[in-house]
Amino acid sequence: MIGKLVLKVVVSLLTVFYGLVPAVADLNETHLLNPMWSEHARFHGAWFLAFAGGIALTALFLIWVRNQVVLPIVFGLMFAGGFWVATVFQSAYGGGLVDPNGFEQRILGIESNLFLFSVVSVLFLAALGFSTKLHGDTSGDE
Repeated sequence: MIGKLVLKVVVSLLTVFYGLVPAVADLNETHLLNPMWSEHARFHGAWFLAFAGGIALTALFLIWVRNQVVLPIVFGLMFAGGFWVATVFQSAYGGGLVDPNGFEQRILGIESNLFLFSVVSVLFLAALGFSTKLHGDTSGDE
């Protein structure tokens, strides 16, 4: 029972990370409010942040009201997976991890997005493995 509670808390913290941190980080002049971005690009940025927040709220509902953890973990892995796809293919669409008009943040010498999404991805994968071990299957539900 304690293992299930720890799993729910860890998955909840990771969920709050992807539901809240991008909004806090991107609601500024280097991202969503950047006057050099086209109106359509800002629209997509706002759409992405609203979607991420909505998925995170849905995941928290599933965790604490429906007592489900696997689907919220999958949501988190999909969110992190989207970051990795965008990172891998950034040269194909002219993307970059750092806005040239912003500033680069590093954690332990690693670009902050790469560092944080590496940690989040590993923790979500570990949570999935723990959930499978805890329940003997991949349902994660009681």
